[in-house]
Amino acid sequence: MQRVKNLGYDEDELYDNHDEYEQEDATAYTAEDKENFATLTPVIRAELDEAGVQVSDKDIEDALWHYYWDVGKSVSYLKNSRTPRLQQQSTEKSDKAKAKSKFDEAAERSAEKAVRTTMPPMFAADWFRNVSWTLVPSHVEGDLIPNEPVRPMPKLLGGSSKLAKLAEERRKKAATAAASQSESPAPNGSLSALERLSKPRDAKENEAPGPKVEPKKYPIRKKRDPTPPPREPTPPPPEPEEEKPDLRASPTAFGLALSTSPPCGLHPASMTLKDLLGSEVADDPFQGPSPDDTVLRAQQYSKGTPNKRRQSGVNGLAKKTEALKLNGTAASAPAQPKVRSRGLDVPKLWAEEKSRRKASAAFVVIGHVDHGKSTLMGRLLLDTGAVAQRDVDKYQKQATEMGKSSFALAWVMDTGTEERERGVTVDIAQHHFSTNSVDFTILDAPGHRDFVPNMIGGASMADMAVLVVDANQLESGMKGQTREHVLLAKAVGLKRIVVAVNKLDSTTPDAWSRSQFDGVKGEVLKFLRESGFAEQFVTVVPCSGLSGDNVAKAPKVSGPAAWVANTHPTLLKALEKSVIPDIDGATIRRPLRLQIADVFRGGVTNPVSVSGRISAGNAQTGDSVVVQPSGETATIKALEVNAEPCDYAFAGQICTLHLTDIDPIHLRTGDVVCAASHPVPVVKTFTAKIEALKSLLPQAMDVHLGRLHVAGGIKQLVSTVDSEGEVLKKKPRIVKAGQKAIVKVGVEDGVVVEVGDRVVLRAEGATVGFGVVDGTA
Repeated sequence: MQRVKNLGYDEDELYDNHDEYEQEDATAYTAEDKENFATLTPVIRAELDEAGVQVSDKDIEDALWHYYWDVGKSVSYLKNSRTPRLQQQSTEKSDKAKAKSKFDEAAERSAEKAVRTTMPPMFAADWFRNVSWTLVPSHVEGDLIPNEPVRPMPKLLGGSSKLAKLAEERRKKAATAAASQSESPAPNGSLSALERLSKPRDAKENEAPGPKVEPKKYPIRKKRDPTPPPREPTPPPPEPEEEKPDLRASPTAFGLALSTSPPCGLHPASMTLKDLLGSEVADDPFQGPSPDDTVLRAQQYSKGTPNKRRQSGVNGLAKKTEALKLNGTAASAPAQPKVRSRGLDVPKLWAEEKSRRKASAAFVVIGHVDHGKSTLMGRLLLDTGAVAQRDVDKYQKQATEMGKSSFALAWVMDTGTEERERGVTVDIAQHHFSTNSVDFTILDAPGHRDFVPNMIGGASMADMAVLVVDANQLESGMKGQTREHVLLAKAVGLKRIVVAVNKLDSTTPDAWSRSQFDGVKGEVLKFLRESGFAEQFVTVVPCSGLSGDNVAKAPKVSGPAAWVANTHPTLLKALEKSVIPDIDGATIRRPLRLQIADVFRGGVTNPVSVSGRISAGNAQTGDSVVVQPSGETATIKALEVNAEPCDYAFAGQICTLHLTDIDPIHLRTGDVVCAASHPVPVVKTFTAKIEALKSLLPQAMDVHLGRLHVAGGIKQLVSTVDSEGEVLKKKPRIVKAGQKAIVKVGVEDGVVVEVGDRVVLRAEGATVGFGVVDGTA
């Protein structure tokens, strides 16, 4: 039976064009291949010379071609191809073969020696050529036909022939002895020594053959005992005692009620028919029908026709039966109760509590890196009681161990590991403190140029700014981030600014030099006026964050800073005087707008939380909101303002919203939480009225909208305008620095934009323009 399937091929299907492959030119190399050959051939030649292998250049080129220019594989192939493997294989086979006897080895050596000494075969004429005693004439030599003599075969000589002879004699003696024993058997059935040796051991004389004895097996090796001595055997468990019948009577219900009580004063949970049917208990007991109304309904129901009563009873029974089914909605897991809105009139409550409520303000701390912003804010929090002294002492100990003892107060604001190791602020640090009249929120912005986007996001949440200037390094700050931070504060719409001239305790040659302070003050005020800040909204305060002089407490009257106490207020008083008046009621009545500044997990009960500043509208617990641009809806589960739970929040406050009914993947920094009834539109193109800081062309750049920064650019220069908004030139080819223009901005992804939002344009790490959104498309 044939197990291979026969496949019927047609003659046309068979490929018989071998000549074409033979005619192909395999050596048609390109210029690049030849260059590779010229480069790699000497390398392989050197390695082969070290190994003692001689090959031609053609072999090297073939190896490189087939191994795709791999030098290592080519060298290995050439070495292996030139290594004599026959000798290795013969050696391995000889090792594996069975060991030969001494007689066979001697015979093989003698045969090899005889072959080497044997003369090669030749004709008789050649043998007797040029022999003088033959006396055969040369003219007759060609006619002779010599007879080849019979040459004796060589024999083995030496010790090997003797050993072979002795072996042959032993074999003959053994054969003679065997023949004689077969003719005359030994008496008494005895066996000769030769037969005993040749006979297998299993068969014994005069005994019946028994079962074959199996070869002895080696015993299994026992496991070693553990190193510690074995424990004593545990005693057997005691026998179970027989259960004796309980002759006591069970207690009565009255006795159980007296003797037992629920733990912790809680009654055990019970399931009633009301729970199964899904009925709810009204919050207000007077909302339901009174007992009299129930009796009247029953009387009216009894007067109805029997068919109606029967049908009503059947319908009611069917509904209850459906509710009691295991696969029904009532038998399934109870759904989480939705948060109900209390329906508060927030604008009305805000107006009623306006006179009793403290003013609130948020300020952003800006300035060049290492000018002491975080240290100054840490001192302000310590002196106002927002941070305990024991916490500062703990930070002082940790900073000293790291060799940064002067950073202890800065660690009050810089809580991240990266910030403490690098000694610079990376992200916006937020902290709260209160005075007798104002609730403040600190937004400590990073001063390094690499984190300008975070500074823009922090400044967009603030009401005013605190510019920290190092009295000893004003020039480096004006060339660095001090100038850019002031321009960005103006770009996001801040109008009030407090200038804190810091580190006056370390001025040279004298500490608290009044002349040096006056010089710094003059240069800073000049730059602020050029940037567009009104002088009546600017306050300059001399202080020292490390020593704490004139931060929250006035310096001593008798010290070197005595002139400060008589002429300048403390930093805390300057902040209180710069607080912006409260927001009007129209802003609070607008739809909710809150840009997300951070997304985090608020706790076990609040797994999804967001924080940010409410720019317009109000929010309360239970409100339904929409998160743009994802378009996902959520419900406000709880509210916090200044880390305190509240029932509502309004415009101007930085609050935390604990959300429910939304997945965290739909929440990102820069998204906008808005009212469900009035969502913010999502656009990819909008027009903006901007002020150019550098020459602008239609080009790609980064677009910053508060906490959000996305890739985009200027798509079109619409027109240039004057300070009053009048069009000067339509479709300009370029907008020069200092000019104002209306431009069309496009972004790669959709963004949430409304008319009036602030926009900042940056390119190549520098701010090139800023303005206000003028329209959306």
